[in-house]
Amino acid sequence: VIVKDVLFCSCLSDILRFIYSGAFQWEELEEDIRKKLKDSGDVSSVIEKVKCILKTPGKINCLRNCKTYQARKPLWFYSTSLKFFLNKPMLADVVFEIQGTTVPAHRAILVARCEVMAAMFNGNYMEAKSVLIPVYGVSKETFLSFLEYLYTDSCCPAGIFQAMCLLICAEMYQVSRLQHICELFIITQLQSMPSRELAAMNLDIVDLLKKAKFHHSDCLSTWLLHFIATNYLIFSQKPEFQDLSVEERSFVEKHRWPSNMYLKQLAEYRKYIHSRKCRCLVM
Repeated sequence: VIVKDVLFCSCLSDILRFIYSGAFQWEELEEDIRKKLKDSGDVSSVIEKVKCILKTPGKINCLRNCKTYQARKPLWFYSTSLKFFLNKPMLADVVFEIQGTTVPAHRAILVARCEVMAAMFNGNYMEAKSVLIPVYGVSKETFLSFLEYLYTDSCCPAGIFQAMCLLICAEMYQVSRLQHICELFIITQLQSMPSRELAAMNLDIVDLLKKAKFHHSDCLSTWLLHFIATNYLIFSQKPEFQDLSVEERSFVEKHRWPSNMYLKQLAEYRKYIHSRKCRCLVM
């Protein structure tokens, strides 16, 4: 690509950094350009050209063409998010094969967002030279959610099970921030459940605990153990409670609520108020 505009070319490094960062801090960009261009008119001209590039497809010869292009362009051109490229073949240079289907992706984004993929695509591995890369151990839905996070820095699991699957995928590719997001989602969802819903739900909390431990999710596994202990009467009635290890069972029994002492005192109190001693002597 040849940049013929002298003013634009002199600020190209700042403009590219601005675009690649995805933060779109226009004030910072203007300040950086102002350091190189003293004339305020030149600064405004370059800023307007950047805006036109980000919002308008095709070639732009002058600023007067901006309004014409804006009137013609589809709505998606207003979005500068990388989400537009998610699971789209446009400019894709790698294809993941999952459960018999394919998912196109872009190496540059994956390398920038995930250290494991950076090593995978830049090292002496098969993936570095291959276009079609098989993915095992995760579903297509989970992997797409993982890619969505890499492309957009956000994710929205449909439920606790989906969040756990995404957490496992994040651990597989060593994306710790996504792991923490999934942990927080699971904890928030469980905390918001009333007791009746906890008692009726089919989700195996002990299985969640074991998966969290296996995939090095220390925060979640610790919280789940406390959660089981503080909801002892609910979870102790479930069949999976017996799957707790000796160490886990010991912890739960030690920190359980209600405690044995509380239940004993409650039983004594109920027995007392129903005894003759509490009956009205007048009656």
